[in-house]
Amino acid sequence: MSVAVYVAAFIVIVVATTVQSSIGFGANLIAMPTLALFAPQLVPAAALLAISTMNVFMLRREHTALEVSPIANALVGRVIGTAIAVFVLAQVSEDRLDAVIGVSVLGLVAATAYGGAPERTRATMLGAGTISGFTAGTAGIGGPPVALMFQKAKGASIRASMGAFFVVGTIITLIGLVIAGELGADEARWGVSLVPAAVVGFFLSGPLLPVVDRGYTRPAILILSAAAAIVLLVRALT
Repeated sequence: MSVAVYVAAFIVIVVATTVQSSIGFGANLIAMPTLALFAPQLVPAAALLAISTMNVFMLRREHTALEVSPIANALVGRVIGTAIAVFVLAQVSEDRLDAVIGVSVLGLVAATAYGGAPERTRATMLGAGTISGFTAGTAGIGGPPVALMFQKAKGASIRASMGAFFVVGTIITLIGLVIAGELGADEARWGVSLVPAAVVGFFLSGPLLPVVDRGYTRPAILILSAAAAIVLLVRALT
């Protein structure tokens, strides 16, 4: 990898982690498609490894606002959804899944934007986690279903809870990538080399929190979730 490509990747990780550290999710949505254009060797393993450090910092910063029970239920669903994804991928083409998931997420965004987020009960969080596991496993985008459930929560609660969700979820994913042979020594080295970018992104988010928490968290979640759906639809059509 050339110095120019590494610097560009560093900047992408900084931007992606600044966004996620500010509103609770969005790093993968920004980083993965962008890095795939000029540094595909970093996707997904190295990028995930770098971004995972930011999730730990995000959770540590606002751990007192963590909603343990909803996230625990969502993580159970994540495992279920991942298992379903493995089965479905063997039966259905990825392009068709991208289109279905994209339309579904757009519908979910529209419904919650106008009708409000459902109450965070055991059943709804289990369902959101299951959908997240399925969409993460089939399309690489797992944040929106759970983030939409927290869209009316306080900013600190969103960031802490999503941080916990991503910390555990990313560990599961990285273990899977190791087993699948997608995370080896080279990917680990590149991932570790980009950890400073994630740390920079985390600290850059600090001054943004008072601004984001003035009522901009919910619009940001809706916009990023809709963007994720559009990315999937475009990918399905190209």
